Amino acid sequence: MSFAVRIPSPVRRKIAGWGLPDFLLVEVYLRLDEDLSHDPALHLVRRRTPFDGMVYQFSIIDPSNRLTEHFCFFHVVYSQDEASLTVINFGYLRQTGV
Repeated sequence: MSFAVRIPSPVRRKIAGWGLPDFLLVEVYLRLDEDLSHDPALHLVRRRTPFDGMVYQFSIIDPSNRLTEHFCFFHVVYSQDEASLTVINFGYLRQTGV
């Protein structure tokens, strides 16, 4: 079963507000669409931090600086229709060094 992934305007603005590099911004939307729409149960994990609830997270190495890793966290809820997911919050962390 395929799920629709909804990203409300406030979350889109929050993502845009971080000033992410272009490659990462593209990766965020690709992963949300591909990973969550096809098999959310495989990718969602119950967490207390950074959000209390179901979290989808991934990290990616910066191609222009191999010592930098970008971590993205998404607070996700199943919608009442049980056929869609809504991203309700976004967190980001960048770590440079070994």
